Amino acid sequence: MNLKIFKGYERFENHYPIEAVKYALANKEEAIPELLEILEYTLSDAENLSKDEKYLVHFPAIYLLAYFRETRAYESMIKIALLPEEQIFGLLGDTITEDFKNILASVCDGNIEPIKNIIENSSLDEYVRTDALESLLILLNHGVVSREQLVFYFKELFNGKLEVDYSCVWDTLPRCCSLIHPAGLTDDIEKSVADGKVMEIIADLDFMNRQLKRSVKEVLDELKEDEDYSFVSEEDVYSLEGWVGCFSCGDDDDDEYPFDEDDENEM
Repeated sequence: MNLKIFKGYERFENHYPIEAVKYALANKEEAIPELLEILEYTLSDAENLSKDEKYLVHFPAIYLLAYFRETRAYESMIKIALLPEEQIFGLLGDTITEDFKNILASVCDGNIEPIKNIIENSSLDEYVRTDALESLLILLNHGVVSREQLVFYFKELFNGKLEVDYSCVWDTLPRCCSLIHPAGLTDDIEKSVADGKVMEIIADLDFMNRQLKRSVKEVLDELKEDEDYSFVSEEDVYSLEGWVGCFSCGDDDDDEYPFDEDDENEM
């Protein structure tokens, strides 16, 4: 990689590149090509890099691209979701269960077909598929898709698009239906329980019935307030410092280059 902002941080352990991150945040247009290059490089050698515990530069790159709502990263994030289980968890670890849905939604270009393909692909890791499903709720919150679109799609999942064998996706689907208001989906939820696709306690029919007593607007407004279903924020980017490396580089001014003039000339 021909890095400038993150030069010298291709691999780091306890020296998180916070100044490079601050510089990237303050210089979006300059940073994005480099961040995309990091993402593409990660994908080009995912098998080996997923085993390299010091290769961590893709974390700030992915979170920054998500914060910038950079849709050019969408295809690469879809490719990451399609990686073998050991590779995707080797690269992203707990991000899969914590923030992957937010990242995926943040870079989505409006075409949700690739997300649907992940949800419906039974060969992929079930947690990745579940995050893909929940990313649709984030896109609903931000007006990328409508509730009507999701109701139609969720009905398709209940009625043949989702494999019959048990998966976490089945467990999550009824809850997603209730979170967007279950009107129009109650028969499908109840049938999935009756057919043994979802345990009744997991489907939480009591929650479904409580939601039915509320207006659609009230339920959707509440979903918008749920921080779990939001785009990646600047706070999310900074929070990486707490667990991807534990040593701060200091608190220089945001606009200061995280590299010196000699480094710049060498490039």
